[in-house]
Amino acid sequence: MGLKKAMGILVFSTQAVIGYDYYIQTRDAGLNWGDLSATDYSTILQDRFTRARAAKEATSLAAVAAGDGQSIWGEAASYGKSLLSGGEQVADAQNSEDAPQPVCIRRGNVADC
Repeated sequence: MGLKKAMGILVFSTQAVIGYDYYIQTRDAGLNWGDLSATDYSTILQDRFTRARAAKEATSLAAVAAGDGQSIWGEAASYGKSLLSGGEQVADAQNSEDAPQPVCIRRGNVADC
């Protein structure tokens, strides 16, 4: 039963995304809803994927030519470094504040600060 519901949600979501993309493409082409044929729409999709692949290949070839070619693990490590390097900025921001607000814990009618 749960698998049926999950598949139904997946199919509906896929149709919604394709329908919205079709709407955007017809609007960009200056056509009304339904005027763009399925073959024209598939041609537009193939062109988009081809341009994306070409841009990715050009970027990777330029990186290799410049000697900056990193592996996937190197890119992942650089993301971690950029996330973890923000610690100094947080420490500087905390030191620049005048006085931190006290933390109060309320138990019943008594507040301990």
